Amino acid sequence: MTKRNFYDFGLIMANDSNLLFNNNSLHNSVYLGAFVLEAYVKILFINNGAITPNGQRANSYGGHINDSKMVERLQSIYPNVFSSSILEPSDDKYPTTLLSSVYDINYRYEVDKWIDESTCQNIQDEVLEIYDALNDLRITIGI
Repeated sequence: MTKRNFYDFGLIMANDSNLLFNNNSLHNSVYLGAFVLEAYVKILFINNGAITPNGQRANSYGGHINDSKMVERLQSIYPNVFSSSILEPSDDKYPTTLLSSVYDINYRYEVDKWIDESTCQNIQDEVLEIYDALNDLRITIGI
């Protein structure tokens, strides 16, 4: 997939996540919101030519990049990829709730996990920040 594919996918998932949240489908809004983060990370990988330790292109990482442990590992392997991005912990748009243990990829099928509207609102706010960051990438790296 290309940067443009991931960009388009990220925008669609952000819009759908917001629509679901506004219709009180909290679990599904969180689930789709995580794909927005995934699209953002994969655009960073493609743009920086990141390669996994086994020689694959780094955009081949699956959905497990949506948890903080994986992002921390990836930041240590690819420090240049994440510099000047919202995934730098010092960035004021860092998606703390989405990357915290509150959202763990392993809980994506546990429907009753996402009944806390406050947490889901925080995640939705972060999804919108990532949406803005995707649009910034479109301009700065030419998607």
